[in-house]
Amino acid sequence: MTAAVLRTLPADHLEISTVLAPTVHRDDDVVLHVEACGICGTDIHIMSGQSYMPDLPFVLGHEPVGTVVDAGAAARHWLGKRVTITLFTGCGVCPRCLAGDERLCPNVVSDTGVFNAWGAYATYVLVNAAQLVPVPDELTSPEAASLVDAGATAVNSARVALATAPTNVLILGAGPIGHLCAEMLAARGVPVHVVQRSAARRAAIAALGHATSASVEEAPGPFDVVIDCTGVAAVFAGGVAALGPQGTYVLAGYARVPEVDFGEVSHKEVVIRGIRSGRREDLVTAMDLAASRRIRLPELTCWPLPEINDALAVVRSRTVAKAIIVPEP
Repeated sequence: MTAAVLRTLPADHLEISTVLAPTVHRDDDVVLHVEACGICGTDIHIMSGQSYMPDLPFVLGHEPVGTVVDAGAAARHWLGKRVTITLFTGCGVCPRCLAGDERLCPNVVSDTGVFNAWGAYATYVLVNAAQLVPVPDELTSPEAASLVDAGATAVNSARVALATAPTNVLILGAGPIGHLCAEMLAARGVPVHVVQRSAARRAAIAALGHATSASVEEAPGPFDVVIDCTGVAAVFAGGVAALGPQGTYVLAGYARVPEVDFGEVSHKEVVIRGIRSGRREDLVTAMDLAASRRIRLPELTCWPLPEINDALAVVRSRTVAKAIIVPEP
């Protein structure tokens, strides 16, 4: 099969290669023919050598949608179905796994397309049947792919925000996660204000009716909740400053912040809450909201697999809302 292979770290490109297609080995293995796979900022961070360090060679791509074309004996009922996946495989026996929070397993086995399990920048991808999530008929494969990680993360982030009964929420960044957080909270009647430095992304989110500004300083705070979707260290201090007393700072995107003055965190009794993707039901919720058109998706731009390096360059420039790889027409 054709795959975009990560050969070195750090790397500025992926190598378009012919590799062996995956095959079923266990009763609960399934093989997907990939129809679409979203590009995530995590892919860029991995390639830069500043994030996960998978064993090489490796195939990235953790936002797949595809049709099941082969399956082990225990998973034959999935054959022919269009599905996406939950990303993490945990140990299966710890309290986190048993509660449905495999992503928080202290002995996590793999994160498909990130470490220990090859991903979907390829014609086919091998996954475990326990990861499969059906895709609603109302969504195209690129639409569903845009929700695999960003959608689950946004639902998880919005749930944390809503638990505080906020009267207003500040969202930092109008990339895919920030866009979806704004849509989900607005659908629940919570006023949101989105900070986005890029004029193009700011205009796109404003066109949907969301209040925007180019900087935190221009936002009309204080806010009950700040959801940081940027992964940019420089925004943290301003985000904390925008919170009111006992506000909640939600890290949907994260970065290494070299110097933090925790005085303001303590003086305001701020809660800092991390987010790592979401649960299976979060992904289902995201797809259901999009399928019923209760939320609007970011604009999708698709590239064929051989042009993935062009797509990665555009993603790095932050000039598209959401990039999707389509392995075959």
